[in-house]
Amino acid sequence: MIYYPIAIFQDPDQSNFGAIIPDLAGAYPVGDTIEEVIQDAHELAQFHIEGLLDAGIPLNNKQKSIQEHRLNPEYKDAVLWAMIAVDETVFTKQVRFNVSWSEYLLKQVDEYVAQHHETRSGFLARAVQQAMQH
Repeated sequence: MIYYPIAIFQDPDQSNFGAIIPDLAGAYPVGDTIEEVIQDAHELAQFHIEGLLDAGIPLNNKQKSIQEHRLNPEYKDAVLWAMIAVDETVFTKQVRFNVSWSEYLLKQVDEYVAQHHETRSGFLARAVQQAMQH
């Protein structure tokens, strides 16, 4: 999953909401309610990412935090901040590859995933994504 902060705005003379996904340039979701603008942000982010990948543009895996974005004067009028989660794996095909590990490490991984009802591949993919976020 990639988590994107969204800044939600509402003009005083309007009843609907608009938002900006700062880490996805050009993505401006809208909705009549806060829930609708968040849902639109999620759908728009998926569409935007699909377009980037189709154009051969790599994803930026280092999103800024809400706290970092709040320091930007462009977002000072945001009435609310939220996070949306996008599963970027739906846009790419699965690829099988071989890894050489010590038997001891593999046994530890297998015990962990069994205890947490996960797969080895899912666990490793999530671990890699978390490592790349830092």
